[in-house]
Amino acid sequence: MKTKQIIMDRLNLKNGKIVHRKRKGFTLIELIAVMAIIGILASVIVPQVTGYIKEAKKTKVVDQSRKVVMAAESYKLKYGELQGTTTVSNMKTKDGVEKYLENINLENLPDTTTLNQCQLIVNGAEFDIDGNTDVLRTATITNVTNNS
Repeated sequence: MKTKQIIMDRLNLKNGKIVHRKRKGFTLIELIAVMAIIGILASVIVPQVTGYIKEAKKTKVVDQSRKVVMAAESYKLKYGELQGTTTVSNMKTKDGVEKYLENINLENLPDTTTLNQCQLIVNGAEFDIDGNTDVLRTATITNVTNNS
């Protein structure tokens, strides 16, 4: 009698009829569907996130350029105007200007960036940054004129 019961259990038989057991877990189709949905969402979200990251890095360059311009304006009030061709590295060491730039991080501005270039950036010029180092590429600065 016990052997008959074991055989019926293994064959999913109850009173001679086939009984379907509920299986636990997900089917392969369900898993593939979920992976496809995740892939579609990732393909939509990732480009937007990378765009936001690049804009944040460019905002950093604008902020640092603004600090250089403000230091030059402060210097101008006391000592007279700086030449537009004065570079960031010269401003860091020039008497009277260095105090406005001390403890200010200008890591995203190359030392060869000029005061004129910083003023263009602050006034809305288009520019690009190096993707690896996040440093301003000064050759890419283009002045945008507003024809309103």
